[in-house]
Amino acid sequence: MADKDLGEELENIEEGVENLKNKEFKILGMKMTPMTIGAAITALGSVIGALYGGFLMYQKVEEVANLDVGAFEQRMELIEQKVTSVDDNIYAVKNDLKTDIRRIEEIVDDVERSTKQDLRDFAKDVKQIEKDFETKLRDALNNPLSDM
Repeated sequence: MADKDLGEELENIEEGVENLKNKEFKILGMKMTPMTIGAAITALGSVIGALYGGFLMYQKVEEVANLDVGAFEQRMELIEQKVTSVDDNIYAVKNDLKTDIRRIEEIVDDVERSTKQDLRDFAKDVKQIEKDFETKLRDALNNPLSDM
């Protein structure tokens, strides 16, 4: 190999590739070039891919067709009943809370009124006690010997 020139070897390889382009092969009784073989392999791959995709789609359609729609409808009706029940309970609790709040407000108002009245009565009693004390003190200061 050392005797051959590298340029000659490259030219030989190029010629072999050029000749391969035009070379015909006989496959299954038909003459084919490398280009037609590549095209045939591509077409075959496309057909196989399409068939596989169709098979997968068929499986998915079968799965959907085998679903029990009645069971889903029953389950949805049950969920709807539960939601309605929860909604009714919330409405009842809301009304009970409103009633409780109104009752508490009335109690607070009564306690406030009662407390205000008690404070007025207490202030009135304190004033009366102060008057009585002042009167007795004045009487005692004016007549110091009358208590003896």
